[in-house]
Amino acid sequence: MIRLLATGLAVLANSAAAELCVTNDDTETRFFATKSRDGPRATATLPPGARLCVAGLAGGRVWAFETPDAVEGCGRLVPPRRAEALVHYASFDNCRWASHDD
Repeated sequence: MIRLLATGLAVLANSAAAELCVTNDDTETRFFATKSRDGPRATATLPPGARLCVAGLAGGRVWAFETPDAVEGCGRLVPPRRAEALVHYASFDNCRWASHDD
């Protein structure tokens, strides 16, 4: 199991029911942040296919940025017990997320 260190938290590559996760399904490495409504916030630079998770049951929000220093990015609300994946990054909050196909 791959482990990522993000803002001092160990986050697991595989999601469990009590986690909020975002996956980088884009073709480029991107900077991600995730924050559960009832838990911590985590950030990490993710290569394609990598996943960032935080503990939480109540859903939350995920963000994707071009780089760690970028001011503008894309955010998405995630319902409880769901995961989200960035399919394609586009600036000014025009990203394509996997849940767009739901």
